[in-house]
Amino acid sequence: MNSNNSSGQNVSINVNLSLKDETLRILIEMATDMGSSLEEVISSITEDSVIDLERLQDDLGIVIIPEKCSKQDLINSI
Repeated sequence: MNSNNSSGQNVSINVNLSLKDETLRILIEMATDMGSSLEEVISSITEDSVIDLERLQDDLGIVIIPEKCSKQDLINSI
């Protein structure tokens, strides 16, 4: 899993999750297979998701979506 924690410190927070039975079963199975706790699996998935969002934002840069544009505007942007 991705590990890009520049500070090296973890911050603990309490969270209430609402999951489908099947989702919880899969997460518990993952934790068991990995030899870790459910909390560690959820934490890793959360960190991976945020890291991927940061990378995506960096790749896209600033994206401006106009309300409308002409065919010529589209051609010019290409």
